[in-house]
Amino acid sequence: MKKFIVQLSNKQRELMTEALITGHVTYLKRLKREGVLSFCGPCVDGTAFMMIQAASLKEAKDYVENDPFSKVDYYIDRKIVEIEEANEENNFLMADVLNSLRQKSK
Repeated sequence: MKKFIVQLSNKQRELMTEALITGHVTYLKRLKREGVLSFCGPCVDGTAFMMIQAASLKEAKDYVENDPFSKVDYYIDRKIVEIEEANEENNFLMADVLNSLRQKSK
């Protein structure tokens, strides 16, 4: 499973309704139960982020576009980028960086 960071920006606050936020939260709870949503939350600058797991970029886009917020363009801009997790198990991807440096020096 691949991981994707979703950046949401250009919020249209005037679109917010009780029904919209209820639908959005219900959708997020479903994604969380299904193991799709790892993290989500608003930022102090008015943007928001989500981290989702999906088999492909297309599947990640489908998850994002099926959110009630997306259906009404609550966040006008939705950017989805695949992320490669750096962690202790993969030595924070040090081997990838060193291999890249070695290839450049050839």
